[in-house]
Amino acid sequence: MYSFRRNIDHTYLDEVYGGERDIITMMMGVFLSDSVPSWESVATSLANNDYVTAGQVVHRIKPSFTMIGLQDFHEPVQALEHALKHGAAKSVVQDLHKLIDEELALIIPQIEVYLSEES
Repeated sequence: MYSFRRNIDHTYLDEVYGGERDIITMMMGVFLSDSVPSWESVATSLANNDYVTAGQVVHRIKPSFTMIGLQDFHEPVQALEHALKHGAAKSVVQDLHKLIDEELALIIPQIEVYLSEES
């Protein structure tokens, strides 16, 4: 269905941010401090069957994945947003959320390592 490289695309980041490590570090820090907690709130919204709020949060954080070199997340996050906004079956929403959540759990430690190396 979706394939993930399971790593941050540092070549992409260097191209987008002109090799400016300070900007990349800042973007990754913002991702951890803002996007990850927002993503975690999606699970709460889904548990409460609040697809409207979940869809709004997913829409808001969708660009943040690409902004830190996680282009592989764009398509499944987009699909989740669409499913939430268009009343897809609960199982579809849950499967997409679980897929993204599991992949994100593999990426967060990489971001933390990157940030610790830049300090």
